[in-house]
Amino acid sequence: MYRPSIIAWALALAVASTPALAVEGQPTNSTTLAQQRFREATEAYKDGRYSAAASLFEAADRLAPHPSTRYNAATAWEAAGEAARAATGYEAALALDTLDEGRRAVAEQQLASLKATLARVKIQQPLGALVTVDHVQSAPVPTTFYLRPGSYDLAIEYRGDSSTSRARVFAGKDHDMKLNLPVGDVAPPAVVPSVLEPKPPAMPETEDSFANQKTWGWVGVGAGVALGGAAIVFGLRALSARDAFNASANTDAGARSRASDLRLATNILWGGATLAGATGLVLLLTAPTIEF
Repeated sequence: MYRPSIIAWALALAVASTPALAVEGQPTNSTTLAQQRFREATEAYKDGRYSAAASLFEAADRLAPHPSTRYNAATAWEAAGEAARAATGYEAALALDTLDEGRRAVAEQQLASLKATLARVKIQQPLGALVTVDHVQSAPVPTTFYLRPGSYDLAIEYRGDSSTSRARVFAGKDHDMKLNLPVGDVAPPAVVPSVLEPKPPAMPETEDSFANQKTWGWVGVGAGVALGGAAIVFGLRALSARDAFNASANTDAGARSRASDLRLATNILWGGATLAGATGLVLLLTAPTIEF
């Protein structure tokens, strides 16, 4: 149960001291719209329309992320009696190091009070999946949120496929969930009968063919080294994008997409490096030595 006096004081503190969403690096149009949503949220809270206020604070945070705006949304959800949404919001605000100490202390106190009556759900795999359940809408994995005790159907989108996973959660418990993702049925390749043709007599090897084999061997080794270097560069960029996604509390869809694309490119480059290098070594090792 929440204490209305604490919530009212907490939001009053947040509204009074939160900057007007002056977030560095945000486009002017996004910041202006975020400021408008923030003002609308504040008015809605003053009018006692707590659910509307919380939704507007969340909209402002999506446009111009700010820890105090997330905190405000959680406080408004708690005032509206939406304990699960409030707990989810408090934890998201606490995940940011830039939340000031006053709000952090209140958020920790309120979250500790709410957790006893809620289930905490954590989903870590697979990266890139989107989860929808109750108040959680298309949350990218990894994600953490709170639910009221009970049974739920989790809607999952992953690599263009949709599926549903059934789960039951209990108050005061942490649930590390594994998603029930479908495995596609792959039909075995059709067996086509082949007709054996007599092989023509092999042409005798010449000195030029041996030289060409060594040349292509060195080309393969060189290509493997070049592709390996490129794979390292793309891998470092993928790690940087992943760190940016984690730093945004898993809300920056652009960083998540860049990390996924760069990881795929890295894997392709490593595969090419391995294939080219191995082919080059085989050609060099199997090239006959010509004796005069």
